[in-house]
Amino acid sequence: MKTQVQPIPLTPTVAGSETRLIKSAALVTFRFVRATLNAAKTVPGIVGQAASDVRDAWEESSRPNA
Repeated sequence: MKTQVQPIPLTPTVAGSETRLIKSAALVTFRFVRATLNAAKTVPGIVGQAASDVRDAWEESSRPNA
């Protein structure tokens, strides 16, 4: 009886389409995270402007109508 020796890969091989799917999903996720962080940077400015507007309205409401 003759035996044939075949090497067994120790790391699983990933098909090209699966690699691209993972890369595409990671790219979309990272872009979303970066966009969210950039949007979060504008929040303090918006809150500061809103606080300033409320303060101005409060001061104007204390003045008598002219």
